[in-house]
Amino acid sequence: MTKNIFRQIQKNKTNQRIKFQYKKNFIIFKEIIKILKMLKTTKNILIYIPLKHEVDIYRFRHLLSNKYQIFVPFMQDKSLKVVKLRLTLDKKSFGVYEPKNSFLHSRVDIAIVPVIGVDENFKRIGHGKGFYDRFFANFTHKKPKIIFVQIINGKIKENLCENHDIKGDFYINPYKKYFRKVNKNDRNYSCINSRFYRRRDWICSR
Repeated sequence: MTKNIFRQIQKNKTNQRIKFQYKKNFIIFKEIIKILKMLKTTKNILIYIPLKHEVDIYRFRHLLSNKYQIFVPFMQDKSLKVVKLRLTLDKKSFGVYEPKNSFLHSRVDIAIVPVIGVDENFKRIGHGKGFYDRFFANFTHKKPKIIFVQIINGKIKENLCENHDIKGDFYINPYKKYFRKVNKNDRNYSCINSRFYRRRDWICSR
């Protein structure tokens, strides 16, 4: 299967299951909160302004902003930059809403990223524009923990991605929860990883 064929299959499945989306959004949001509570040093969180078929974490922004600084991506040329979430929002390319541009260099601790699917190597399948790939490749601060979210289960047991595609740490949908396996000698290994190995409700994926 090619990545483009997989994208189309996933989009069709999502359109068929768009009903009761608020309940699905809240299920995913609750799991994100559990991860944030484990990552006690988290201060800055990158979310996104959702498209119709994407998980809507944005609607819970007020609950997050009580404890965390909230940032969103801003399209700049063929990549993204981090800006503080401010109202009002303007509609830009690809139907994406964004706040006003601002000059900001801030560390991001957690990035919540929408996906169309996740391949066997825990890499993101997106819309194919490469914005997130270029954004994380050029990240000047320490790479954040990345949480993939999706309204359906899009985990596939095939290697569809390329070297430049970003790899996540967690993948949450309303039906299953995955965490990426990290070896103990890996510099990204932490006590958080060991906790998830003991959780029966989470699926370990390489």
